[in-house]
Amino acid sequence: MKKAVIALIIVLLFTTGCSIKKVQELSNSEKFAKEFEVSTKNPFVYTNIDHILNLLENGTGIIFFANSDYEGSKKAAIYITKIAKQENIKNVYYYNPKRLKEKKPKKYKKLIGYLDKCIDKNNMTLPDIYAVKNGKIISHSTLFSRESELSEDYLSKKRIRQIEEEYRNLLTYKECSNCC
Repeated sequence: MKKAVIALIIVLLFTTGCSIKKVQELSNSEKFAKEFEVSTKNPFVYTNIDHILNLLENGTGIIFFANSDYEGSKKAAIYITKIAKQENIKNVYYYNPKRLKEKKPKKYKKLIGYLDKCIDKNNMTLPDIYAVKNGKIISHSTLFSRESELSEDYLSKKRIRQIEEEYRNLLTYKECSNCC
């Protein structure tokens, strides 16, 4: 009996250890694909608040603020993945700001300071996408942040073309004169 219990414990430890290792071995694109239900051939790179703040200070990159719990964020990820593939975009920096306000209020305030011209009343709406060039926000989109943008009626063929064009402009750093 003792041998059977010991064998069972060893098997459980081995099985648990293997599954943890496999999760840790996932690439950014594989992790993002599981979380947002998109293709593993996506451009998304998980990043942290320090990297985001550096981009907003003097960097260049596409920033995707989102939360996979929101249907709009998942929709946006689908379109960004599609357009990024067509335009050969390699990196879109993904950051979920959900806990930032509570855990690091100084960094949250700093982030809001950079985005203040683009957001309403110091509150981010998700999904929220930015094209930043040399520390300047040149384009911005909150497509799919409103419930009405998720309905089948909203997503007509014409509107889908407009959405794709807006994301294409953003991902290829076309400056938007009235974005922020």
